[in-house]
Amino acid sequence: TDLILGTAGHIDHGKTALIRRLTGTDTDRLPEEKKRGITIELGYAQLELPPYKLGIVDVPGHERFVRNMLSGATGMDMAMLVIAADDSVNQQTREHLDILRLLRLSHGIIVITKCDLVDEDWRELISEEARQLCQGTFLQDAPLVQTSAETGEGFDQLREELLKAAQDVTARYDEQALAGPFRMAIDRVFTMAGHGTVVTGSVTSGTASLGDSLLLEPGNVEVRVRGLHNHDDEVPQVQRGQRAAVYLAGVHHGDIRRGLELASPGHLHADTLVTARLEMLPQVIRPLKDRAAVRLHLGTAEINCSVKLLDKEKLEPGQEGLVQFYLREPAVSVWGQPFVIRTESPMVTIGGGTILDPAATKLRMIDDEVLKQVQLLDSEDPLERAA
Repeated sequence: TDLILGTAGHIDHGKTALIRRLTGTDTDRLPEEKKRGITIELGYAQLELPPYKLGIVDVPGHERFVRNMLSGATGMDMAMLVIAADDSVNQQTREHLDILRLLRLSHGIIVITKCDLVDEDWRELISEEARQLCQGTFLQDAPLVQTSAETGEGFDQLREELLKAAQDVTARYDEQALAGPFRMAIDRVFTMAGHGTVVTGSVTSGTASLGDSLLLEPGNVEVRVRGLHNHDDEVPQVQRGQRAAVYLAGVHHGDIRRGLELASPGHLHADTLVTARLEMLPQVIRPLKDRAAVRLHLGTAEINCSVKLLDKEKLEPGQEGLVQFYLREPAVSVWGQPFVIRTESPMVTIGGGTILDPAATKLRMIDDEVLKQVQLLDSEDPLERAA
């Protein structure tokens, strides 16, 4: 079974060193990253924990790179929240935890790194702080592992806990996700001599094989799969839960950017209006007003939009409500897909939620009956939603 494991946490908290010790892969690829010792782009590695293969996404921790963190979090099945023993919890750690929660992650592990740098009492203090931070989130009862990438301490325990988490995830795993249409949000695009255009991403549903015809959305551009890689191996097929590099024929690399998606024909429909359920973070400074301008992070795309509140005058911190997003440019999404919103200035994560209608119609006269219909779109029962 293939799953995607993400890392989250502050810059300099040792995420890359942790992954290097765990997998033997150095996820800092760019010379610039090597020089500065930080992860700027998304780095990838793979961990074999039979019968599981975990594709690991090392997301950047620096404020400027939160948007990269958001595109890396697309398709994650589980996460490691990384906190350095010599530095403790800070603003970045909190924002990353918020993002994981808003993106509806359900499984994870708290990892304390750099434990060789502090004494026993300090470790316990940091572990306690980490526990407090995670109260009331999906990591509330998560295992906490103290590690040192220098000495190797804690890594056997970490592997055991990752294996258990993988078992939990697959117990709830949706077999339909493999059977469904193919979908992959693009997080990197480049060109390789002799191979042409290459895109990478996390496959969130279905399978794709050599020779398949897929569509690039938004844009409805038909492309053909001329090569597939899963990590460094050439493969005939990629599937849900894998990191994939897809070699494309029929498109110039200059016409592709992060945020576009590859999908089976007929699966996704691009639109500039979506209906959603939105939850504001409790620590937001001011309420969200009707018509407010925000940045919507959806899959790997980042889109400016304005928010129409449907059932409230304004959304207070910690409140949730029904909204419509008017997007500046078309985007693709599916029912139940999680998203995050951030403000322009200062750039802060203020909330998130799930998409209820990926291709909505404008709601003009909003009365109780209309709201009831919108609420039915939130139903788990597909028949109720269709009705």
